[in-house]
Amino acid sequence: MHNEAVVHCDETRHQRGNENRWMWQVCTAELSCFPTHFSRGAWAAKKLLGDNPENIVVTDQYAGYHYIDADHRQLCWAHILRNMNALAESWGTNKIYGTVLVRLIRLLFRLQHRYESNKLSEKRYRDRMEKLRIAWREQLELASRRCVTPRYQNRCKLLLKHDEMCWVFLSHDGVPLTNNEAERSLRSYVLWRKGSYGVWSHRGELFRQRILTIVETCRKQKLNPLKWIRAILAATLNKTTYPLLNDFKAACQ
Repeated sequence: MHNEAVVHCDETRHQRGNENRWMWQVCTAELSCFPTHFSRGAWAAKKLLGDNPENIVVTDQYAGYHYIDADHRQLCWAHILRNMNALAESWGTNKIYGTVLVRLIRLLFRLQHRYESNKLSEKRYRDRMEKLRIAWREQLELASRRCVTPRYQNRCKLLLKHDEMCWVFLSHDGVPLTNNEAERSLRSYVLWRKGSYGVWSHRGELFRQRILTIVETCRKQKLNPLKWIRAILAATLNKTTYPLLNDFKAACQ
């Protein structure tokens, strides 16, 4: 994962016996990894992503990722949109500025979609994005001063502070606007968690990490996870080397 140009990261609650832990998700478009950790903080993130990630890491606004350099972290615009929708559904000046900010975000998605569909030239795309970025910052500054709720004022101030992280995709081709890749990958675990009683041992936790990693990676690459698991079990019984993903893919071709 450390050699990939872009990685996605997310985390969700995980139960081991009576202990509250965290299931982390580090993934790309073709790979998924499900490590568990007792911490949700920056220490755990550094263990997974490295102290100074050189690739682009797509995340939400969670503070555990704040150690990542601003030019290597892309904030998820889908999360920002949800926050601004909450602002727009509030009252008073909150509603006024929230509505404007939501419109700007929707315009951002529309411009990106048109550019990726080759319906917009690069020059025009960048010109319009630059104007949009200026308008976005102006409206955030107004909202940070005039919103009637301190909570939303602080939310806007935080976005202003992290403004550079919102626009990393403009400097690096192939960086997505959202962290949907990680959220989709985590969904398989969330559904499993809802229908089970968690894990109660270290071995059970390792099993859950490994089986989710195998199944989700195979899903992304359109491979049969059962065949890979059978190959691993056969290697265990025969005391031979476990088949790695590339070996398994080659055998399936």
